[in-house]
Amino acid sequence: MSEDEDIPDVNICQARVEEFAKITGTDEACAQFYLQDRKWDLERSINAYFEAKASGGVNLMQDHDSEAPVVVININENVARQLAAVPRVALPQESTLYPQDLQRSTRPPSEMTFITWNIDGLNPHNLKKRTKAVCVIIFQNSPDVVFLQEVKPETFSYIENKLPEYKCIASGDGDYFTATLLRRFTIYYDSHRIVAFPSSSMGRNLLITEAHIGQLKLTLLNTHLESTADFAAERVNQLQKSFKELTDTPKNRVVIFGGDLNLRDKELVLGGGLPNGVVDLWEAGGSRPECRYTWDMTRNTNTELSGRFKPRCRFDRVYLRQSIPQAVKPKYFGLIGLQKVVGTQSYPSDHWGIMVHFDILDQDNIVSSSGKNSKLETDVVQNETDIPPVKKMKLETPQD
Repeated sequence: MSEDEDIPDVNICQARVEEFAKITGTDEACAQFYLQDRKWDLERSINAYFEAKASGGVNLMQDHDSEAPVVVININENVARQLAAVPRVALPQESTLYPQDLQRSTRPPSEMTFITWNIDGLNPHNLKKRTKAVCVIIFQNSPDVVFLQEVKPETFSYIENKLPEYKCIASGDGDYFTATLLRRFTIYYDSHRIVAFPSSSMGRNLLITEAHIGQLKLTLLNTHLESTADFAAERVNQLQKSFKELTDTPKNRVVIFGGDLNLRDKELVLGGGLPNGVVDLWEAGGSRPECRYTWDMTRNTNTELSGRFKPRCRFDRVYLRQSIPQAVKPKYFGLIGLQKVVGTQSYPSDHWGIMVHFDILDQDNIVSSSGKNSKLETDVVQNETDIPPVKKMKLETPQD
């Protein structure tokens, strides 16, 4: 029996999450915290929760993907009173911490994290370990929206099982396809549709998903455009069709369009350039050279070519069209997947992933400036490896 057989399917996992939350009076995030470390054993997880609640303090939880343990802080009434006794200068102004204050918030989040990544599912070398590493990186960063490309049926099932906190939407069921993931705790799925590229020789299409975070309405365009230089004309046709979908989206919706576009800059020019009001988030983030190339054979050794020439390309891109009034503000653009998978000489993929952090603007305080295109402001972290944590809760790494 493989270790994966110990993990229930996604429906059973979700049912146990809900049951845990009901019995303990907590939320689903807390439920997953305990269940995932105990292979979804409900009784063990509930017992562990109440033991931790009774004892309080700091425990060590072994991370099954590294030698270093994860530090878990459990807060009971005793610990809360001790924290409240700390001089007020060390605590947020006018705040006192008691257990009854530690409740699930119904207020929509003020931030959003987005990832897009070609996970190289067509390469069988270390595929399961690499896919697991992708899941771990997603799990650790808790993005609200994930675009994946080169997903195979078996890797899609693996991702669904390892990341039950995400709703997973596939663009097909063939040899490989794209997938969009939505984090259930923060973003709500509305609908999706698939736009075919009829002249594609590689079965490519455009996956369009509509979702919302509070009042923020999102249209998410995930694609993997035609590959290789020989198919440049078809790639430009697909790009133009995708831009048409983007520009036809109602102006009250934020549109994020991205994925592995396999795009060369000259092809963007041939396609007519960016539509009005659409920005390239790498350029908006300052065009940092260390984040430019997402397929970089001078740094990533997963794919080897004969000869001394090592190509570097900005195949993976993210475009943003703001809503009217403006609803989000990008503040960070960086790369992920830069470390090799433990126990291998492989990176998670031959592509680096892209991660973007957004502030979600307070819709009640936005004043519409119809017809004006304000300059995009960004607050970019300068070191691409120093990815700022957006979510505060520390969760355990998925077990293999």
